[in-house]
Amino acid sequence: MTKKEEMNDIIQYLIPLLENLGISKEYCKIDVTTESSGSQRGDVWISLVKQSDKHFEEKIVCLIEAKHRKSEVGDADWRDAMKQGKEKACKQGLNYYVVTNCKLDFRFYNSHNDDEIILDGVYITKLMSLDILQKIQTQISIDNSSVMHKSKKIATPISPSKFHDTLKNLADIYRSAGLKKGDERIDPTVSFVVLKYISEKELQTRTLHKNIKLWDSLRKIATDQEVGDLKEQFTSMVSMIWGSRSQYKDNIYKDFKDLIPFSSRLKNEHFKKIYNELDKYHFHGAGFDLFGAIYEEFASQTKKKEFGEFYTRRHITGIIAKLLLRNEINPREMIISDPACGSGGFLTEAYTALYNNYDVHGKLNDAVRERLKKDTFWGYDNDEKSVARTKLNMFLAGDGHIHIYENDSLVDWNPTLGYSEDHFDYILTNPPMGPYDGDADVSKYDFTNEKRYELLFLEKVVKSVKPDGGEIAIVVNDGALETPSRKDFREKLLKHCNIYAIISLTRYAFAPYTKEKTYVLFMQRKERNGDGIQKIPIWHYILDYDGYANSDKRYRTKSNDDLPELQSLFSDALELSLSFGTNPTKFHEQRNNFERQVKETEKEEGLTGYKCKYVEMKDVNADNFFNLLSEYHLRPYKVTEITEKEFEAKVDEINKKLREIVVG
Repeated sequence: MTKKEEMNDIIQYLIPLLENLGISKEYCKIDVTTESSGSQRGDVWISLVKQSDKHFEEKIVCLIEAKHRKSEVGDADWRDAMKQGKEKACKQGLNYYVVTNCKLDFRFYNSHNDDEIILDGVYITKLMSLDILQKIQTQISIDNSSVMHKSKKIATPISPSKFHDTLKNLADIYRSAGLKKGDERIDPTVSFVVLKYISEKELQTRTLHKNIKLWDSLRKIATDQEVGDLKEQFTSMVSMIWGSRSQYKDNIYKDFKDLIPFSSRLKNEHFKKIYNELDKYHFHGAGFDLFGAIYEEFASQTKKKEFGEFYTRRHITGIIAKLLLRNEINPREMIISDPACGSGGFLTEAYTALYNNYDVHGKLNDAVRERLKKDTFWGYDNDEKSVARTKLNMFLAGDGHIHIYENDSLVDWNPTLGYSEDHFDYILTNPPMGPYDGDADVSKYDFTNEKRYELLFLEKVVKSVKPDGGEIAIVVNDGALETPSRKDFREKLLKHCNIYAIISLTRYAFAPYTKEKTYVLFMQRKERNGDGIQKIPIWHYILDYDGYANSDKRYRTKSNDDLPELQSLFSDALELSLSFGTNPTKFHEQRNNFERQVKETEKEEGLTGYKCKYVEMKDVNADNFFNLLSEYHLRPYKVTEITEKEFEAKVDEINKKLREIVVG
């Protein structure tokens, strides 16, 4: 495609889109250099002032690198535009740049690191008005790719890379103190983070006795501006916060006493070094999984394998929580649960999603905050360490840690802990998978008596949410969706629920802990008795790329990320699916907007068939064992028949190669 044709696409398609947003051609310069960009011509420069103004260049707030309309996200032309956009944006002093194919696809990238930019919790996949472009330029930095527009929340993100460097420095301190990898390093790090966060909370509203010296009061001792023993001060702080049983009743930090162990091998000089490493951070609103980062840095390989059993990466839990709670914009009384909460990833992301939803829509007030903190979230796990981790992570996220209990969710209901049938508005969870050897009486289950975690949990969560409306997002493995012997199980599931969407996760979503193929089912419970197998189509999306390398290393990638597309399509795709029963004509007219085959660039990666597609229930039936596997419907295997003569020729060819290997 020639440059002239690209310019035609800019004039014909892109400029009208800008004008529709109130950005007239007078505020744009097309295919020109600037004094800062040197010889490099930007496709579209957008400024806060008109072309005629002498300050046009210094007021530029956006660069759009535009490719031709046949370009696709991630193809060679798109990657070239990213490279060019980053270079020009950096020269111009812009913190971000935009890449587009002039019609359908728009992506906003942080020019410091190529991260995709999030606006009020959602990836930006369309053009923005001038005031938002200015806000993006103002808020984006090397440490932040998240922009607040409608939200009044102050973003105080921690750079994961900088925190990783800090953990490396802490490792050196622990090594000098003789602390080995594992709990000896994890425990003190978590302890310091908790105490720092308590200090941040107490600066907002003091609940502890005024005589207790907290983190900020010790800064002069830590920096040698004042004489004192910092270790002794921390020991005193812990003793005064958690010192006597009489203090526990009204102490909002009482649940964290057992999370504050300090090794006797850590001396005063170690405390000072650790303090100064962590003092630069503000842990409230950290923006990423602090506990996960600490654990992955300091845990032994054995511990990491155990950790993988309950750890779901936050970019996965985050997108699932946002999709499940997408319609919750008006505060109301509700109960959200994770019956296999692990380290609390789903609950903390649900907390963040609801908080941001209310904030963006101007519905956040003190009463709503109190409800989120005390009444909304309930978690259960049969491992006491997981319960402690979840409480801590909820605490760091903003609170909501009160109703986290040690409980085996597969055994009988436990109303005293709030665990009841027909009770929850939402459940989101990644339960254990594999053979079950617990205490639950599986003969009491209705969907299956097979002793498998994933099957038992599926039935339990269905019965846990409210009939005729309770919603679920649950991670399951492929065996639950396609194994022929589980046909009856899936038929019962489809009678009790409407499965709106199934997201096929990349096999590396949970790497390096496991590469088992997993899926996320989004479903809503029907009335108690149901009305037969669901009638609405199921929207499938295959998430081949999640923004991280498909390998055990799981480093960030620049162009392979399906999450923005998934998030942009999800809500409308489900709304259209719901119209199937009342307006099938509308469904069939508009379904192509939410279905697509793999692109040419994706074919080069070995992908075939569809990326996303509706599967009507006539294609999910007894003949195929009610198969719900996304790949079965979107990327079926092609069976190639060969003659007996061709088969024998292939066998002879293989035997010949084997003889060559053996002989020579």
